[in-house]
Amino acid sequence: MTKIDIRRIITRYINQEASQEELAILYEWVKKGNNKEIFQKLVQADFLVNYEDKSWQTEEAFENFLHTIKKKESLKVRSLYAQNHIWKYAAVIMITVGSSLFFLLNQGTVMDIPLEVDPDQITLQLDNGEVLTIDPESDATIQSKNGGTVVSMVKGMLSQKQEKGKKDKVSNNTIKVPFGKNLSITLQDGSVVMLNSGSSITYPSSFEGADTREVKLKGEAFFEVAKNPQKPFIVKTKDMYTQVFGTVFNVSAYEEDGPAEVVLVEGSVGVGNPANLSSRDIQMLKPSQKATSVVGGDTDFRVEDVDVAPYISWTKGILAFENESMVQIIKKLQRQYNIKIHNTYKELDERRFTGMFDEENIDHVLRTIQAHTHFSYDKNDNVITIKNPNKQ
Repeated sequence: MTKIDIRRIITRYINQEASQEELAILYEWVKKGNNKEIFQKLVQADFLVNYEDKSWQTEEAFENFLHTIKKKESLKVRSLYAQNHIWKYAAVIMITVGSSLFFLLNQGTVMDIPLEVDPDQITLQLDNGEVLTIDPESDATIQSKNGGTVVSMVKGMLSQKQEKGKKDKVSNNTIKVPFGKNLSITLQDGSVVMLNSGSSITYPSSFEGADTREVKLKGEAFFEVAKNPQKPFIVKTKDMYTQVFGTVFNVSAYEEDGPAEVVLVEGSVGVGNPANLSSRDIQMLKPSQKATSVVGGDTDFRVEDVDVAPYISWTKGILAFENESMVQIIKKLQRQYNIKIHNTYKELDERRFTGMFDEENIDHVLRTIQAHTHFSYDKNDNVITIKNPNKQ
């Protein structure tokens, strides 16, 4: 049982959708180590929505959970670690594609904070235009100005809860992640999304009443999609849509990078033209294949075999280049390190480099590339200028 698995079970518990078997697994997990504290923080948002007339008491929420479990007298509790097969998910997707006031509730205190939206901060824009800032390094619960939306950040994972009386009103939210940061979120159905730097996702507050689960993505994201054969999960981008059939895959469609790409790691995935979303004419991929969108060609996609590792390395904090031109490398470095890079040495543009970097700083990365691709550079605050080494 992974951390993501248990978060999904907790999400189902909060939404009052957990089965007796899932409750038993959750009960077993809560008893271990410091999991009680993690559980209390994850359900804090639900408590704030459903018990607005009370102050937040994590112990009260925890005791309520225990009471729910203990009422299931006929339920046999089984070991968490023996239940890896219980919670199965149809898909793990990695996708690359192209204010106001808020209330911060932390340790029982509500603070009214004026917000000037910082472009270097992660933001959640609600359907009514209100913008909340998100700090993935800090465990906290944020409530919207009208109290209808509560967002909880725990251990780097963002989850969202709507007020009970407003669940029937579906609203679209947009999360934007600036350069140099990433964020993991849990959607209403339990699906988990990890957004890479320079990315944004628009998603509904609830998938209830819809025939499909649709999100719109720009930039890069890694999806673990909760299985629901009756309600397909579709990721829309500018140049393609991706439909999940039970799979692990990566889609790349940063607008500044050119054609969109889908790389299938395992399972099954179909890609299609967003202009023909209702059509059944989709391109199916096999594991270790990549589909690249083609503009103005005889076909919508070009399919080829690839090594999938470089396409999913970012989810592990690894920056990878696979025979990439300096033009593409510079774009990745700008997103990764939130810097500006000006290349005045144009002969360098099409030179290629292959390598992997694990948490190295930008100077280390540039010096390594320098050893293989000769150039010089100056660094001034957040701006790097690449130069011809023979023209100083």
